[in-house]
Amino acid sequence: MKDHISENAIPGASISALPLGIECEGQGAVFSETADRANLDERAAEADARPPIELQPRPVGVEEGAKEEPQTAIELHAVKAGAAKQAAQAPFDVAGGDVTAPVTSSSASIPPGFNLEEDGLFYMAESDADPIFVCSPIRVEASFSNGEGRGWGKVVAVKNADGDWHKISVLNSDLQSKPQIVIATLVDSGLELGREKKAKEKVIELLKTWKPEERLRTVTQAGWVDENYSAFVIGDSAIGKTKILPVGLEGSATTTAGSAEGWKRDVASLCAGNHLMILAVSLSFAGPLLALLGLGGGGLHFRGQSSSGKTTMLKLAASVWGGETLIGQWRATSNGLEAIAARRNDMLLALDELAEIPARSLYDAIYMLANGVGKTRMSKDVELAQQARWRLALISSGEISVEEKLAEARLTAMAGHEVRLVDIEADCCAYGAFDVLHGAGDGAAFSGVVQKAVREQFGCAGREFVHQIISCGVGRDCDRLCRMVNSSAERMVSSLPLTIDGQVSRVAKRFAAIAVAGELATRLQLTGWAQGDATSASKRAFLDWYDRRFVVVLEDGAGYVKALQKYLTASLTTLPLVDGPQSNVVPQGWRDMTKAYLTSQTWTQLFPAEAGALAAKRMVALNLLVPGEEGRLQRKAPRAIPGRPRLYTVDVSRVMSFKEV
Repeated sequence: MKDHISENAIPGASISALPLGIECEGQGAVFSETADRANLDERAAEADARPPIELQPRPVGVEEGAKEEPQTAIELHAVKAGAAKQAAQAPFDVAGGDVTAPVTSSSASIPPGFNLEEDGLFYMAESDADPIFVCSPIRVEASFSNGEGRGWGKVVAVKNADGDWHKISVLNSDLQSKPQIVIATLVDSGLELGREKKAKEKVIELLKTWKPEERLRTVTQAGWVDENYSAFVIGDSAIGKTKILPVGLEGSATTTAGSAEGWKRDVASLCAGNHLMILAVSLSFAGPLLALLGLGGGGLHFRGQSSSGKTTMLKLAASVWGGETLIGQWRATSNGLEAIAARRNDMLLALDELAEIPARSLYDAIYMLANGVGKTRMSKDVELAQQARWRLALISSGEISVEEKLAEARLTAMAGHEVRLVDIEADCCAYGAFDVLHGAGDGAAFSGVVQKAVREQFGCAGREFVHQIISCGVGRDCDRLCRMVNSSAERMVSSLPLTIDGQVSRVAKRFAAIAVAGELATRLQLTGWAQGDATSASKRAFLDWYDRRFVVVLEDGAGYVKALQKYLTASLTTLPLVDGPQSNVVPQGWRDMTKAYLTSQTWTQLFPAEAGALAAKRMVALNLLVPGEEGRLQRKAPRAIPGRPRLYTVDVSRVMSFKEV
């Protein structure tokens, strides 16, 4: 049996090429958490010493250990001679699916009176009558439904004048109510009708009465098919064990060229020594892992000057799943972005030229794309239509940041924008976005080399990645995968000078997921990188982001914070409790279990004159001071404090845990 995945599989991929402490036992995965990198290397060495277990995909519907049934051909009846003939049947692969079983369709299932010859379909009204030519070769290969008892139909294959079989999904309801449209669709796909007046009627009769043995379940959503992570839909093809039929996903741009081995050799090898390239590719591999990790969508925005290499990053990341046509534009309408995102579910969405989208549209689009829920709409029957949903890795590029774009409309970038689409400086390396040129003369020449490579090798690496995730049963132990991400995030933030807040921890987890995805692809022998390259690239990008976001403020604000630390150490316990007895004398401030509420007089004593406002602004930026409404530096006191004056509200634990850079 021909298996499309095996054509693109990495030669020699064995148990030793499994992710970060994952071993493959049969077709299941066992995670073994290790204390440090030395233990990981030791386990990898032990695995390499064992005889390799090749990761061979099983056909759809064939359980482990089961004997695969041989493929049968359609038996064709000779009309005149009465002798049985056979015609070769192309394997049924669910519209080009990657791991699917062939459909067997015997002449026994053809309705009485019809005979299928190599040169077409014939009908005999009487046993001794001359056969009537109905149409060119046609067959029904499978029936399908949506798994909920509705949407029944049949997969019809027609042979065109070039000798190629073309498959069409036909709904049973259309056979009843729209037969002319069905005929027109079949003719458009290459069916040639006979001259008899009733040829069309006979085709419809054949389709209605042909009862194929094969049953498929239709899916209209790309990505993972179920919560067991046993099947995955990419465009109009499927990977996995479930017998499924993707519908309505044609033209998703997830095409392929070359092979996974060719992509590793010609594309991934160019990433060596270039941390931003490794970061972009690892982000692309992170798409299928988001569901397993329970993480929301989001990603990275590569910001840099023209010709810095930022668009090359998009093409590089897109090559994991498809060609350059996979890259969209930010200037698309919200409905257009929603439709594209749904087709990229559990994969990568690449959007170029952030500057071209209106600022107010960008404000909402980032939340929509990362949260993965489309607009609520009504159907033509005045019922709620099914909302589009998705979860994807997002990569973006532009010459300005999200914050700068929003400022054009006097909008403030919220923390939610930053954690969902993290800003990456794309021209921070020796040659724009690149550090190592692999023999090219300059950054522009190297960019050309990368772009040529991704035009020739694309789409296969992502499919092989998903195939091996399914084959090794990684989705059956998501908790351990989550612990790997959490552990990586903790290591990233361990040396930071501030107590980690929600924003920083979420960004760290985003980079940790990208790191784990890159390491997983490396252990599966898809990249050729050294183990640890993806982790190093992700950590470097995270720390660069943190420096741009906080370090300047940290350096400017360190003196103010030290003065406040000294005051709190000496005087915090002398401040009255907010909910305690109140005196007629106004104290220096108040306190509760987590915060200190300091009066303007106290603040001025600590930071005289104009230093008071500057200190407060620096501490608000560092999340050490809780601001008031509408950007005020002071906020209303708790209700227990008489008169509720405006006070400086200090987060005591964050201030006291502050460390100098």
